[in-house]
Amino acid sequence: MSRANKQQGLGIIKVIALTPLVLIGLVMLAFIFTLLNKSYWDYRVKQMCEKDGGVTVYEKVELSEEEYKKYGGRAEPIRVPLEDSSSTNFFYVKKWLVHTLHKTNPEVIKSEFVVYRKYDGKKFGKMITYTRSGGDFPTIIGHPSGFSCRDIPGFKLNLEQQIFSVKEN
Repeated sequence: MSRANKQQGLGIIKVIALTPLVLIGLVMLAFIFTLLNKSYWDYRVKQMCEKDGGVTVYEKVELSEEEYKKYGGRAEPIRVPLEDSSSTNFFYVKKWLVHTLHKTNPEVIKSEFVVYRKYDGKKFGKMITYTRSGGDFPTIIGHPSGFSCRDIPGFKLNLEQQIFSVKEN
């Protein structure tokens, strides 16, 4: 066997030996990038939540006992339905507006809920929240992770409870 053939054989052995190490290194880099990217978007979502997320009340509403029962009663907090065909029996409804801020993995959205009176469109309050969904390292198991304003300790997103109260008899 000539010297050139030996060198070529050693080169092939080196490539075969190094290939798994290079692949492991690339997977590690991809994993680190994924973690950093997800952390970046969690940080951005937290900033947006603190800047303009939360509840804004324009006017409070006192409900009669009968109206209060219609919206959930004493058993649970008041839940104003989303505007759609099934909300015809309700005086107050809420509109849900979704704005996509980042489309690719992870997806980042801004959700705005506006409570208004159906017959004249008068607004009583709004709630803004931001959500990061996905951005995880690809696996075949599990659901995508998420982060939103709700994950920030002390952050209040109780729109209906801040707007509505019950008249005392």
